[in-house]
Amino acid sequence: MLTKIAMRAALLLRDRNFILVLSVVFGLAIGERIAGWTQPAVLPLLALVMALSTASITSKELASLKTMPGRVVIAILLNYLVMGGIIILMGWWLIDDNELWAGLVVIAAMPPAVASVPWSSMFGGDTLLSLISLVGAYLLALVLTPVIIILILGIDVFSPVELLILLGELVLAPLIVSRVLLYTGISRRIEKWRGTIVNWCFFIVLFTIIGLNRQAFFGDFDVLLKLVAIGFVFSFVLSYAIELVGKAFHARQATIISMIFIGTMKNVGLASGILLALFSERATIPSSVFTVLGLARTIWLGFHFRSRNTS
Repeated sequence: MLTKIAMRAALLLRDRNFILVLSVVFGLAIGERIAGWTQPAVLPLLALVMALSTASITSKELASLKTMPGRVVIAILLNYLVMGGIIILMGWWLIDDNELWAGLVVIAAMPPAVASVPWSSMFGGDTLLSLISLVGAYLLALVLTPVIIILILGIDVFSPVELLILLGELVLAPLIVSRVLLYTGISRRIEKWRGTIVNWCFFIVLFTIIGLNRQAFFGDFDVLLKLVAIGFVFSFVLSYAIELVGKAFHARQATIISMIFIGTMKNVGLASGILLALFSERATIPSSVFTVLGLARTIWLGFHFRSRNTS
């Protein structure tokens, strides 16, 4: 009996959806007291996740970029034009708070979340397409992000240098580490545990983001509902729309999965840092709400694609 319980507990501790839900529960329950301690670990853990997720991409595949320029452009347009447009248009319609509006604009101006690459990998997406799209989006963001913020908010205090540093820390350095893991054979030896390591890294990252803004979920429920409505459209509705369009054009499921994650995830961590520097803690409330909704969407996608694969 005890052996069966232990086996079931071990399976739960390796189950992606269980770990993600646990991160939300713990973040809302005790995150405010602990998130300050785990915050310094967020960037290193994201870098580790990126290294592990790209270790399966061979150098030959990295050299084949000429085969996918069209798909990369589509992924970037989905993130900036479609997702960013939804956030700005719905925010203009629903939000009349200047700080929350600033939060929405800065999020819309952000490049895709770095986590979109490992999520794509974990769900069976085209990891190479996700990686190249991410790099392209960050290079474009060096110009596009400050332009969007300046044009809409009328401020000129954003430094592209921060994006360059982030690109180096979370994309370039992990990619180099992934080559080391691949050539030394370490990636093959840890393959059995890679998914579990990535899942628990995400647990700490998500727990921290939610915990730092825990009070946002127990305050102004009218604002919370409006932000949930915006997040629901660009996460759940847009994800489903991308899947439908992809199938209409007979795209591979791996391509569709990558398009969904690159096209519907923003770097809310970078957005929060900019907002805290330029505005106030209240301006980061949309980031926290969208993080939880994005997590819920990811769990839904896990069940959704699993049911499609077994049907």
